[in-house]
Amino acid sequence: MVPFRSRVRCGASSLNMLKIAGAVVVLAGAAVFSQQVQAQAFPSHPIRMVVAYAPGGATDIVGRMLAQEMSADLGQTVVLENRAGGGTLVGTDSVRRSPADGYTLLFGTNAFVITPLLHDKPTYDPVKDFQPVSLTTVQSLGILVTPKLNLRTVQDLIAYAKANPGKVNFASSGNGSAQHLAGEAFRTAAKIEMVHVPYKGTGPAMTDLLAGRVDVMFSSLVGNTEHVNEGRLNLVATTGAKRNPATPNVPTVAESGLPGYEAGTWQAVLAPAGTPAPVVERLNAAIAKAAKSPRIVETLAAQGMEVRTSSPDALRDMLKKDSGEYQVLLKHTKTTLQ
Repeated sequence: MVPFRSRVRCGASSLNMLKIAGAVVVLAGAAVFSQQVQAQAFPSHPIRMVVAYAPGGATDIVGRMLAQEMSADLGQTVVLENRAGGGTLVGTDSVRRSPADGYTLLFGTNAFVITPLLHDKPTYDPVKDFQPVSLTTVQSLGILVTPKLNLRTVQDLIAYAKANPGKVNFASSGNGSAQHLAGEAFRTAAKIEMVHVPYKGTGPAMTDLLAGRVDVMFSSLVGNTEHVNEGRLNLVATTGAKRNPATPNVPTVAESGLPGYEAGTWQAVLAPAGTPAPVVERLNAAIAKAAKSPRIVETLAAQGMEVRTSSPDALRDMLKKDSGEYQVLLKHTKTTLQ
């Protein structure tokens, strides 16, 4: 009888396991169904898209254009919110800590990858703590110089900096920004001394450059081509591998005596990690449609910026690649938060 009782116990155990397995399947199915329902209802109220810079810069300008086009497609308002500070850390971390429901997004730049690399203590992981949604734009930068220095070429700038060591400064939208790294890479390649002056966004930095309170800025041309055309700033070079289509008569830095130099910037939309896949897909589709708007494409192309979207997975791969490359660049240029 003992073997029989043993078999009965095993049978009961198997039944319990089947019940548990069934419950797991039901829960998994419920979770999938819940996500599908959530996606179908998304969005049911306005979406907040955070820009980790002060108003007035290229990221702010492009973000507002994108938000307007996305609003039309999604049927809900996409509200842009400027949250500057901490070299983009304040705004970025606010999104990381937000609910993963698609209603809080980050409109980020290269600084999204660079900022964590500049801190000794852990801040956030750009790959693990966020869900990529889509790339939106790419662009080379322009080297903009105050007319007060009367410098017209890269060689003029290098010669002036060597003749006045430590007196030339360059502004950026903040520590860890693509502008900051472009300037550091230029300083290293040209073997000159330049003092970095970080701001809380391109807007306030550009205001001081126009006023002649700072000397140089490596910046997007979006919002700045008029300043160049009207003589308020001198554009001495662009930083891409090829000449910028919007300024075909302006040479690249590489053409101007620093072969191999190249720097650029990108903008992308990200969400908190754990955002449901159907919601991410809906947002990605809205961005793809917005990116085809003639208003966005033509306006940005005239200022040297290319509209370029991607899948979430392609953006994740790009973030991983950039993180590795920026680690090498930061070490080479000895760039820190100081």
